Amino acid sequence: MRWLYGIGITLIALCLSPIAVLTWVSWFADKHGCIVTENATFPCIVEGYDWGPTLAGWSLSGWLLIATLPLAALLTAGLVLTAIIHFILRRLRDAKR
Repeated sequence: MRWLYGIGITLIALCLSPIAVLTWVSWFADKHGCIVTENATFPCIVEGYDWGPTLAGWSLSGWLLIATLPLAALLTAGLVLTAIIHFILRRLRDAKR
């Protein structure tokens, strides 16, 4: 049964990963004084490499949240329901002993 909880938590973390990407892009841009928007690419030179196109592309991952946030909510509800059912069944099994 633990494998089911592990898979559920992994899938929820995967669904929430665009939040981590957006947080990192915002932090990196603020740290290096870069401008990041979804509709334009601005140069962001850090140690000789232009991170502008990379940051602009990754900032678009926020749009994935439209699909992944409801999926994460459904997975969380399913995982909680599974845990409740598992708890009730264990209590009933222990009561019969």
